[in-house]
Amino acid sequence: MKSWWLALSLILGALTAGPAARAQGTVYGVVTDSLTGEVLPGANVYLVGTGKGSATDLEGRYRITGIAPGTYTLRVSYLSYQTRELPLRIRDGETIVLNIALVPEPIGGEEIVIVGQVEGQVAAINQQLNANTIVNVVSEEKIQELPDANAAEALGRLPGVAVQRSGGEANKIVLRGLSDRFTTITVDGVRLAATDADARGLDLSTISQSSLAGIELYKALTPDKDADAIAGSVNLVTRKAPEQRLVRIDARGAYNQLNQTWGQYDLSARYGERFWRKRLGVQLIGSLERRDRSREYYDLSYDMGLAGGTDYEISDIELNFRNEIRTRQGVSLLLDLDTPDGGTIRFNNVFNATQRSFIDYYRNYPTEGSEMFYGARDREQNIYTFTSALRGEQYLKGWQLNWGASYARSQSHDPFDFDISFTEPSATDPQGNPIAGMGRIPPEELKGPPESIISHALNNFERAYFYTAFYREEENREGETTLYLDLARDYALGGGVAGQFKLGGKFRSKTRFRERSELLAPYYNEAFPRYVRTADGQVVPKDFTGTPFEQLQMVGDRLLVTNFLGANPEDRDLFDRFRLYPMIDRDLLRTWWDLNRDGFSDQAGTNPEFERNLEADAYFYDLTERVSAAYVMNTLHFGPRVSLIAGVRVERENNDYLTRYTPDDLSGFPVPKGAYRDTSSTFSETIWLPNVHLTLRPTDFLTVRLAAYKALARPNYNQRLPSFVARKAGTFYPGNSLFVGNPDLKAAQAWNYEVNVALYDGRFGLFSVSAFYKDIKNMYHQINGAFFDAASADSLFDRLGINVTSPFQNEGFALTYPYNSSKPTRVWGVEIEHQANFLFLPGVLRNLVLTYNLSFIRSETYIPGTQTEEYCEEILPGICVPKLRYHFVERKHKLERQPDFLSNVAIGYDYRGFSARLSMFHQGEFNTRFSPNGRDDRVVKSFTRWDLALRQQIRPNLYVLLNVNNLTNVEEGTIVLNRVQGWRLPNDREIYGTTVDFGLRLVL
Repeated sequence: MKSWWLALSLILGALTAGPAARAQGTVYGVVTDSLTGEVLPGANVYLVGTGKGSATDLEGRYRITGIAPGTYTLRVSYLSYQTRELPLRIRDGETIVLNIALVPEPIGGEEIVIVGQVEGQVAAINQQLNANTIVNVVSEEKIQELPDANAAEALGRLPGVAVQRSGGEANKIVLRGLSDRFTTITVDGVRLAATDADARGLDLSTISQSSLAGIELYKALTPDKDADAIAGSVNLVTRKAPEQRLVRIDARGAYNQLNQTWGQYDLSARYGERFWRKRLGVQLIGSLERRDRSREYYDLSYDMGLAGGTDYEISDIELNFRNEIRTRQGVSLLLDLDTPDGGTIRFNNVFNATQRSFIDYYRNYPTEGSEMFYGARDREQNIYTFTSALRGEQYLKGWQLNWGASYARSQSHDPFDFDISFTEPSATDPQGNPIAGMGRIPPEELKGPPESIISHALNNFERAYFYTAFYREEENREGETTLYLDLARDYALGGGVAGQFKLGGKFRSKTRFRERSELLAPYYNEAFPRYVRTADGQVVPKDFTGTPFEQLQMVGDRLLVTNFLGANPEDRDLFDRFRLYPMIDRDLLRTWWDLNRDGFSDQAGTNPEFERNLEADAYFYDLTERVSAAYVMNTLHFGPRVSLIAGVRVERENNDYLTRYTPDDLSGFPVPKGAYRDTSSTFSETIWLPNVHLTLRPTDFLTVRLAAYKALARPNYNQRLPSFVARKAGTFYPGNSLFVGNPDLKAAQAWNYEVNVALYDGRFGLFSVSAFYKDIKNMYHQINGAFFDAASADSLFDRLGINVTSPFQNEGFALTYPYNSSKPTRVWGVEIEHQANFLFLPGVLRNLVLTYNLSFIRSETYIPGTQTEEYCEEILPGICVPKLRYHFVERKHKLERQPDFLSNVAIGYDYRGFSARLSMFHQGEFNTRFSPNGRDDRVVKSFTRWDLALRQQIRPNLYVLLNVNNLTNVEEGTIVLNRVQGWRLPNDREIYGTTVDFGLRLVL
C-alpha cells in the first residue's frame, strides 16, 4: 500500500511541476449548427499532431487544456457536417474562447437542413462514437421530437434492454439478462433512491421525460463510475438553461381501450431563461398526469400427476381484474451559474409523486373439490422521490475539478390495503345434485378450453359466506447522502502522445427502513362480532342503522356475500372469454372497514374482530450503509487513432443492520402468537476493481473498443439481516417454515469483457456489433421455501454456514435463506445495432429514418433446490419404515428472468412539419422458475408489441401530438413447461389494452 501511495505522489508531483517551467494554454468554446444555431453534442475537436482533443458535451461545449505555446491546426468534425480546420496560435498561459459553427454536408449539391428525427439520430451517433467507453445514447432531439411515455420506454428501444411493465406502463429494465438490481440509475451522475420494498430497483415510470436532455446507457464502466453495476449504468441527463427564453407546454388527453375510458391527461410545462449577462440560468419544469392503468388477468393450475404423471387436467382457474388509476405530479428546479474560469455550478432539485388507487376483483373456478373463493382487495399506494444536488466543474492552475454534494430520498407508503374474501362451499341437495360451488364437469372439458369450465359454476350467493378480511399497512423509506471530488489534469508527452491523469473519491451514506403490519378477521372460524369500541373508548353493541348494512343478511352467525353485492351484482368478461362474477361493491367494502375496524366479540373488549398477525412484523428492518470509494486512472492518446484507459477503483462498505428475530416459533390459531426481539449486526467488505479500456480507430469509418474491468453487485437490503423467524404450521402456512438472514453475505463480483466494433458510412449510417462476457463469482442466490427433513438439518446448516439450531426438533421445515454460491454464474451475448437515414435518396424517400437492433443473450448459473433420497428407518429389529431424505443441491440452468432474444425496429418519417414513427419491440421467451423434477417450470412466452407516434406542426410554434401504444393489444403471459412429458400448457395471461394519447404542444 505504501508503494502505491508513493507512486501516486510522484505522478502528482510530476504533473504539478511540469507547467511551472512554461505556462500552458487553453482553448474552449461551443460548437453549433451554422443554419439553426443548435448546439452539436458529441462533436470531435482535435489539435492536429498533438494527441490532444475533446468531444463536446450536451451543451456543445469543448475544452482543451495543457497546450504548449505554439501554432496549431484545430480540426472540428461532426457526422453529416463538413469538417472545419482552423489555425490557432497559443501564447504562454493564454486562454482562448473559440466558438465554431459547422455547415451540414451538402447532398447532390443541395444544402440540407438537418432537423426532426435525423437530427436526433445524428446527435446520438456522434455521442456514441466519441465517448470514452461503450455507450448507447438517446439524444434530447429523440426524446422531445416524438416523446415516449417515460424514461423506461425510451430505454427499452436500446440494444440489450428488456422492459418490465405494470398496467402496460414500462417501469423497470432488465439489462443484458440481469434484473434492475444489477443496474445503477443516476441523474447527472447523482444516484436515485430505490423505490422497491427490499430490492435495489427503481420505478422508472416515476421519472418524466419532459426535463431530460438525453439518456446515456453505459455498457462498460470506467474507474470513475460507481462499481455496483454489473449489468451497466443508466445516466439521465439534464441541460443548462437555454440561451434564449423557452416556454414549452404539452397538454394531452388519453383513452384507455380496455376500460373504454377518457378523462385522462398528461400535462407538462417547461420554462428556461438566462439572466445576469447570460451567466445565470433558471429552469422550472412541472408535470401533472392521470392515467387508467387497469389490467385483466387469468391463471390456470394443473394436476399433472394423473396416470403416474403421464396425464393432466385443469385443477383451478383464477380470474383477476385490476381497476387502477395512477396520478403523478412532478416539479424540478435547475439553476446553473457560469463561472469566470469557464466552468459551471449547478443546483438541481427534482421531486416526483405517484399515487396509485386500485382494486383487484378476483375469484376462482376449482375442478377438484377445492374451495371456491371470490373477493376484492382495495389498495392505495403513494411513492415519493426527491433529489437535490449541488455540483460544479471548475478549472484551477491546469486542473479540472468536478465536485458535488447530493441528497436523494424515496418513500413508499401503503396507507390503505383492505382485502375481503368469501367462500362458496360445495353442497348438494338430498338427491345428491350440486346446489353450491361447482356443478359436475364433463371429463372431456377438464383439459380445456378453460372457458367451458366456468359455465359450471353455480354462483349460489345464498350459500356464500364471509371468509376472511385482511387490513395491511406498509412503509419503506430510503435516504442517501453523497459527497464526491474528481481531479483531472491533461498532459502532453510529445510526438502526438497526450493524455489525462484523473483521480477522485466518493462517500455515500444510505439509510433504509421498512415496516409492515397486518390485521386478520377470521370470519370463517368465529361468529360475527357484535360489539365495537367507540371514539370515547366504550365498547357497545354494533348499530348499523342508516348504513348499507342496516338489514344484515346472515345464515346463523355467518355473513353472506349478498351484503356486499348491491341489488344488481356487476360482472366482467375478461379477455371476452371468462366471466368474472360477482364483483364486490367497492363502496360497501370501504364502509365495512370503517364500521368494523374496532369490532370485538365480547363487551369486555378482550377479543378483537381484527387480530394482529405477527408474521408481518418479520419484515421490519432499519439499516445504514456507508460506501467509501477512491480511484485513479490514466487516459493516454496516441494521436487520434489509439486511446488507452487504465486504472483501479476501490470500494469499502461498512454497514449496520437492525431487525427482529423470534426466540421461539410463531404458532397458534387463527393467527400465530409469539414474541419478537430486536437484533443487530454489522458488515464490512473491501473490493479492488481493476479496469482497462482500449479504443482503436484505424480508419475514419471504423472504431474498435475493447474493455476488461471488474464490477460488483450488492445483495438486496433484506438479505444481510441477522433475522431468524420460525413459524409453526398454521393458518398462513401449511407446514413449518424457517426464514434466516445471512449477515455474512458478500457482494457478487464480476469480471466483464467487452468488444465493440462500429462502422460508420455517410450513406448507410452507423452499424455496430458488441460482444460481452461476464464471469460472476460469489453470486448470491436465495433458497425459497425448499423443504428439508429433520435428519438433514444439521448437515444442511453446516454446509451453508447457518449458525443456528433447527427449532422444529424431529419435524421437517421449509427453508428460506440467501447464500453465496461457490459455483460461477456466466452471462454472454451479442448485440447488433444499425442506425441509418436516407438523405441520399431522391424525393420523399430521403425523409426516412431507420433504427433496429438485435440482442442474443445466453447465461448459466446454479439454481438451489433439493434432491430426494429414499431410505428405510428401522423402528424394530427387522422392521423398517420407508422415508425420504432431502439433500441440498445446485442445478445448472440459465438465469431466471433472462430473455434469450430481444429486438427493436423503428421506422421514422419526416416531411416538412410532419413526423411519424412506427416501432416494434419483440421479446423472446424465458424461464422464471425451474422445478427440481422438471415437471413444473414456468416460461414467459414471447411477444411482439407495436407503437405509433405522430406529430404535425400546424403553426410555427404549435404542434399536434398523437401516440397509439400497444396497437395490437398484445397478451403477455407464461407457460407451464413439463420437460419430462414435453407439455407446454398455458399458465397465466395479462392484457392492458391499447392506449391513445392526443394533444398539443405550444412553444413560446
